[in-house]
Amino acid sequence: MASPRIKLLTCLTTLALLIGCVPSFVTPTPIPPLDPNAIGTFTVQTADAAVTQTMAALPPSTPTATITATPRNTFTPEPSFTPVQPYLFPTATGVLGLQYYRVKHDNQLAIYNYKSRTHDDNSEGMRNQAPEVVPLLVSPKEGTGTHRTTVDGAWETYIDALNDNDKSKLKYLKSPITALFNRAGFPQLESLTMGGNIITLNEIQGTWGRVNTLEPGGPPSVKDVNWITRPDLVHKFVVVTWKRSTKTTALTRPPKGDIYWPLVTKQPVWIQMDRLEPFPILPMEVTANLDLYIQDKPGPAIEETRFQLLKGESASVVLYYPSGSDVWGRLSNGGWIPLLYRGQYRTTWSMATVPPP
Repeated sequence: MASPRIKLLTCLTTLALLIGCVPSFVTPTPIPPLDPNAIGTFTVQTADAAVTQTMAALPPSTPTATITATPRNTFTPEPSFTPVQPYLFPTATGVLGLQYYRVKHDNQLAIYNYKSRTHDDNSEGMRNQAPEVVPLLVSPKEGTGTHRTTVDGAWETYIDALNDNDKSKLKYLKSPITALFNRAGFPQLESLTMGGNIITLNEIQGTWGRVNTLEPGGPPSVKDVNWITRPDLVHKFVVVTWKRSTKTTALTRPPKGDIYWPLVTKQPVWIQMDRLEPFPILPMEVTANLDLYIQDKPGPAIEETRFQLLKGESASVVLYYPSGSDVWGRLSNGGWIPLLYRGQYRTTWSMATVPPP
């Protein structure tokens, strides 16, 4: 039988072994509190990364300008960034319509003090007439000048046909002193247009627009491209004068009658945007000023049909078709009506710039 001393030693040894097997208790490292903005920060970082990837995938865009109407028919370019060319606009039918512009007249321009360039209060009767030329420059900046395009051979045949091969008209048109062949003489056609004519733009850079013109390689068919079918590519000669008795600018035809020429250039040409008035943006609600027939096609003449837009009734115009000095509008429910016909506005649609006389 073990002595009491041996029993006590055995108990102490066992207790020491038990204590050695128990894990030690260490003061734990405190867990940092949860940042209440952590989820938001992560979301923003994820969105930023997505935007960066999206922008990298987008095609490069160039700054263009949106033309906005302001009082007194002044159009101020507002810079914006868009991959869509500004001269096309969506219509209610889903078709992209061409944006048309009219070239302003002398009495709409500050450079002529809002009067004819022939203005002279001291002259008797009508001040001398002058072609109402507007230069189309080779670069989108002042002072770059115009350039000449050779229009001999097939182009001369085309020009002659546009003017019904009238010898007196062609002699006037081709003269080296009547603007279009100024100084150099025929067949060196200056890059010019004249007030009231219609143009379209290929692009806009700041306060300048690049004009759509015919390619110089060869003329189109005179049947397909003429003053009636494409007044944006075949322009009409316009003469301006000052009427002293009424102190007003007067527009007239050349002495030999209506004269036409193709808007053809061998290089890109530019025009200042402040020289242009854009057609009103579509779709546009108009009200008839008189009873109007609704036609299957846009002119060139008015046809009597079974359908009419009666005086005082309104409709939405979704597309334009210019024809000579006239302008037709396509309705949202189908059919065409004259907006401007033979110098008269047939609806509430109107523009400050009048077409060539």
